[in-house]
Amino acid sequence: MSEHIIDKNVRIKAEPAQVWDALTDPQKTKKYFFHCEVLSTWKTGEAIAFHGKMFFIIDIEMTGQILQIEHGRVLKYTLKNGKNNDESAGYSTVTLTLNYEDGETILSVTDDVGDGDGADKRMEKSDEGWDKVLASLKELVEKETIEKED
Repeated sequence: MSEHIIDKNVRIKAEPAQVWDALTDPQKTKKYFFHCEVLSTWKTGEAIAFHGKMFFIIDIEMTGQILQIEHGRVLKYTLKNGKNNDESAGYSTVTLTLNYEDGETILSVTDDVGDGDGADKRMEKSDEGWDKVLASLKELVEKETIEKED
């Protein structure tokens, strides 16, 4: 197990199904995940990919494999580390867990960025990135929840 692990969570005023939808719908991920669409068949062992343009100009293509999926509860996958999916940089392992408590979904994120060259920098970037992603995801889902109720 790596020493470089990000552990974050966010409380979202929505049902787990709404949060899960935002995590797996490419049109929604594009709104909060650095303008990237997530693509997958959503089955254990299958590929997962994030494609898009950060800041509308920097091409992003991250690929990996789904390690575990429990619809509406757990999504665990790998993503290649490094620029342009440099194989020597290794893999991150991301685990997203959803729990429902007191009318809110608690989304927990663990991101093991691995060890080796550049691990400290990857961890710093991942830490900042997840802060942005979780804040934007929360805003998106809660806004959709309010609109749905109106």
